[in-house]
Amino acid sequence: MTERPQSPARYHSVAIVLHWLLVGLLVYQFALGLRLDELKGGDKFVAFQLHKSIGITVLLLSLARLALRLFVPRPAEFGEGAQKLAARLVHWGFYAVMLLGPLSGWIIVSTAKIKLPTMLFGVVPWPHLPLPVAFNAPADLAHTVLVWSLPALILLHVAGVLYHWRLRDEVPGRMFAAGLAGLSGIGAGLVWLGASAGLGFAGPLPNLWAVSPAPAPIAPLLPEPAASESADAASAEPAPTESAAGAETALSCDWTVESGSRLGFATQYGGTAINGTFRKWQARIKFCADDLPHASIAATVNLASAATGDPDRDENLHGASFFDAAQFAQARFTASGFKLLGPGRYAAGGSLSLHGVNRPVRVVFTLVQSGAKATAQGTATLSRLAFGVGSDEWAATDQIPDSVTVQFTIRATRAN
Repeated sequence: MTERPQSPARYHSVAIVLHWLLVGLLVYQFALGLRLDELKGGDKFVAFQLHKSIGITVLLLSLARLALRLFVPRPAEFGEGAQKLAARLVHWGFYAVMLLGPLSGWIIVSTAKIKLPTMLFGVVPWPHLPLPVAFNAPADLAHTVLVWSLPALILLHVAGVLYHWRLRDEVPGRMFAAGLAGLSGIGAGLVWLGASAGLGFAGPLPNLWAVSPAPAPIAPLLPEPAASESADAASAEPAPTESAAGAETALSCDWTVESGSRLGFATQYGGTAINGTFRKWQARIKFCADDLPHASIAATVNLASAATGDPDRDENLHGASFFDAAQFAQARFTASGFKLLGPGRYAAGGSLSLHGVNRPVRVVFTLVQSGAKATAQGTATLSRLAFGVGSDEWAATDQIPDSVTVQFTIRATRAN
């Protein structure tokens, strides 16, 4: 007869790491979830993508934690009767939250009317579950119940730890890192909880893992930062008003975009005008009126920052049927070799990379300069279908025309 392995005094080191990692992720996820409804535009899209990524990560780590619990010896249960039952209920409550919470969220995403793609941390594509739409409402209810049970479970768990600390027994120390015990371990755990909650309430963390499109063929639309955004650099022109003919050549041809610049687009839906803006973009521009062959633009647009004033429409616009911002996060535009069309009026031929497609794009703009300040206004006309923007039922042009107008106003200052 095989003897049962003796219960260890502490949890396995891997179990301890998984425990505290899951604690941080769950608390951060809960706090971030409370922020989702108040976020707008591109920030909301990024937050939802991160929320989904962390949810799937919690699911996978919880499965690993459960397997470890089942196959690796752990410390013996403490107490008897009601005390032991309460401890079991809290622990299995946590497993329900860690497993069923992400699973119900996965079902919600998979059965939503607008199916946005999921890219784990902007890198790994995650599939939708093949479930009917009827699963959406029950999954949403289950997700809500599980989410709001988390703070109650945490409070019960912390109360249990403090109870055992008062008894001066060894139970709390079994899940602390080596060298931590008593109040030092409890303090470190509470700091970890607070830091995780603070990060979640602060909003989505930067996506440091996302693979940016290769910068080689920089070819996006002409971006312009909203008044509150800081764009890297932008175009403007020195239409020489200097008295000396050679004065301009001594000045810099680099221009910096200022607040008040704007990049927008215009189309229609069912005969109703739709006007939108890109809130986040960057641009580098070199422009001297007496050296047009060497003028250039290099711009990048954050597609998830597209906003039309309607959250539901914007969510659809960011999704796989249109920009597919989870997979193609940015559009890139480059142009060089400008041409003078008339007094203060110019054209630039360039290349736009959008939705994984590269196409030539011609931009026409007017330029007004006053000293070191300049304002450029212009348009470009694009075929959305040429870039694969608008798939499935949106590929038809009876509701949304193929032609989209890009409009921009750039206010810039000449670099010193």
